[in-house]
Amino acid sequence: MPRIFALLVGINKYTAVSPLNGCVNDISAVEALLKGRVDSDTLFVHALHDEAATRAAIIGGFRSHLGQATAGDIALFYFCGHGSQEACPAEWMALEPSGMLQTIVPVDARVGDTFDVADKELSALINEVAERGPQVVTFFDSCSSGGVTRSTEDPALAGVPRMAPSSTQRRRMLADYIDAARELYDPARLAASGAPQPSHIAISACQPFETAKEFSARGAFTQAFEAAVSALGPSATYLDLVMAIRTTVRVRAKDQMPCIAITGAADGSTRFLDGTLGRSTLTVNFAPDRNPQAGSAGAWWLSAGVIDGTPEGGSVTVSIYERDAFLRDGMTAPRVAEASVSAVEVDRARLRVFGEPAPLNMSQVYAAVITSMGPVPLHVMVAGSDAAAVTSLHAALAARADRFAVVHVRVTGMPTITVQVTDSSVAIRDVDGAVLPQLAFGLDDVAGIASACLHIARWHALLALTPVSSTLNGKIVVHVVPAVASEQGIPDDRPPHPVTDGTVHLAYDGDVWPRVQLRLENTSTEKLWVALMLLSDDFSSMVRFEGWIAPRSVALVREGKTQGFQISAWHSVSYTPGVTYAKVVAAKVNFGSAPFVMPVLEASTLRTVVEDDEDPSFWGTSLVRIEVAR
Repeated sequence: MPRIFALLVGINKYTAVSPLNGCVNDISAVEALLKGRVDSDTLFVHALHDEAATRAAIIGGFRSHLGQATAGDIALFYFCGHGSQEACPAEWMALEPSGMLQTIVPVDARVGDTFDVADKELSALINEVAERGPQVVTFFDSCSSGGVTRSTEDPALAGVPRMAPSSTQRRRMLADYIDAARELYDPARLAASGAPQPSHIAISACQPFETAKEFSARGAFTQAFEAAVSALGPSATYLDLVMAIRTTVRVRAKDQMPCIAITGAADGSTRFLDGTLGRSTLTVNFAPDRNPQAGSAGAWWLSAGVIDGTPEGGSVTVSIYERDAFLRDGMTAPRVAEASVSAVEVDRARLRVFGEPAPLNMSQVYAAVITSMGPVPLHVMVAGSDAAAVTSLHAALAARADRFAVVHVRVTGMPTITVQVTDSSVAIRDVDGAVLPQLAFGLDDVAGIASACLHIARWHALLALTPVSSTLNGKIVVHVVPAVASEQGIPDDRPPHPVTDGTVHLAYDGDVWPRVQLRLENTSTEKLWVALMLLSDDFSSMVRFEGWIAPRSVALVREGKTQGFQISAWHSVSYTPGVTYAKVVAAKVNFGSAPFVMPVLEASTLRTVVEDDEDPSFWGTSLVRIEVAR
C-alpha cells in the first residue's frame, strides 16, 4: 500500500477579504473521510484551518509535509477558500495572454507585503514534490486551477461567493515570487524548452468561466466528492471519480462542470489514490429531470452518459448495490436491484429500475456495475495458416474481450481488426488491412494482444461517434488556416485550406512540417458547448479546445496559437501520408472532454465513447480529415 501525504487547507476567517462559511466544514469532512477509509499507518494528514493557513504555512506544507512523499507514494493537496487573480509580471506575459495569473488566497494575504499564492508558485511547489517521484493530486474548491469561484445558488441559503476581488496591493514584481517559481519559469529556460509541465492531476470544482455553488455552508463539489468516494473504490480511476462527481453536482448546481487537468507524465486512467478507498463502481442516484414534465418527480440516473460510451436502449443492463457492499477482502453483498438504460444524456444515463415500486431509497447514493453493454462497435478476427494456434488464440481473446467481439469471419459493414498469426509471432492489421508495424507479440502474450485490440477499437469508436440524423451534425465548421511558425498573429480574413472530399491536404517544406491555425465556426443560431479532438494515426487522441461558442461566431483553438502537423514516427517510413482527424463534438448542454483523451498505442486502459443514437436536437459532431505528405 502506498503512503498518502495529505495537505488540507480550509479558510473561513480571512483577514483582509470577506469571510466564508463552509470551507472549514468541507476540509474537516475530507479529513474525516480519508481517516475513515485509509489505514492509519499509511495516511499522514497535515490540516490548516483559518488562522493557521498562512501563505508561509501553505508553502511550508508543500515542502515539509508533501515533500516527504517519494516514489510509490501519493501527495494530495485539497484547498477550500477564496481564489482570485492578479496582474502577471512582464517577464511571464507570453505565458498568459489574458495578462492575469490565477491565485489562491491564504488567510493573511493582502496584509502588508503578504501576497496570494499564484498559480506559477503552485506549479513550482508541485514540481518540487513531483521530482521526488510520488503521484501528485490537487483538488480546488475555489477560484484556482479550473478558474473556479464559489457562490450560493439560492440567496436564501447561507453562503457567499468564494472569489476574492483582485488585490489592491502594489503590483508584484518578479522578485516577489518564490525562488522556485522564478527558476522554473526563467525566460531562458522557457525559450529553450517551453512552458514546464509539472507532473500531476488537478481536479477543480468547475471550469474557468463558471461558478462553483455552496449550499448551507457546504460546497456542492466537496459534498459530491464525499458521495463519489463513498461509492467508488480500488479500480476507480481519476476519470471515474470526476464522472461520478458530475452527476451529483450538475443536477443541484446550474452551469457547474467539475473538470480534470492532467499534465506531465500523470495519467488520469490510473486508480484514484491507488485504490485505497474501496470498490470501483459507477454511482446511481435519484435526481430531478433537467426538463421535468408534469407529474414527474424525477428518475434514477447512472453516472455514465454518451461521452462515457453508454449506448441507449434496453440492451444496457446495470446491477445496483449498497454503496458499501464491496469490501476490501473481495466479499460482496447481494445486489439490491437491476436496471436497464432507457435514455442517455451527455454525462449521465436514465435508468428503468426493475420491480414496482423500485426497491431503492431516493435519498441514498448506490454503487452500480454495468453488466451488459449491448452491441459492440468493432470486431476482431484471428487469421493464419496454423489452425491450432488460430483456434487457441481466438478462444483466449474471446474470454478477455470487453467492447469488441471476436469473430471467425469478416462481417460486412462492421470494422474489423485482424490478428495475424505468423510462425511464432502475432501481428495486427488495422481496419483497412495495413499492418501496424509497432505491434508485434508472442503467441502467449494474450493480455498484450487484447489490450492493443481494445485500444484500437476504442479509437475507432471515438472516430465513428456521431448521432444519427442530428440537426447539430456539421454545425461547427473546422477551418484549417495556413500559417508559419514565425508568425505572431494571423489575419482574421486569411482564407483556410480548401477541403476536398472531407480532407485537407498539407505538405512538408523539405524537412519542415506544415503549421496551421485552427478555428471553429458555430454556424447555428444557438450557443453550443464544443470539444475539439485531434485523433492521430498513432491511435492517440488529444483535446485542443473545450468550451462554448456563441451562435454565428468563431473561436480560435489554443487562443490562436499555431499547430504543427507532422507524420508520426510511430508508423514505418512507408506509412505515408500521415493522417489526423479533427473531430468536433457539440451539444446544447455542457459536458467534459476527459474521456476523449487517449495516449499513443502503448496502453489500453483509457475509457472512450461508442456510437450512439441520440435526440437530433441534443448533440452533434463534425469531422475533417487532415492529410500530411512529404
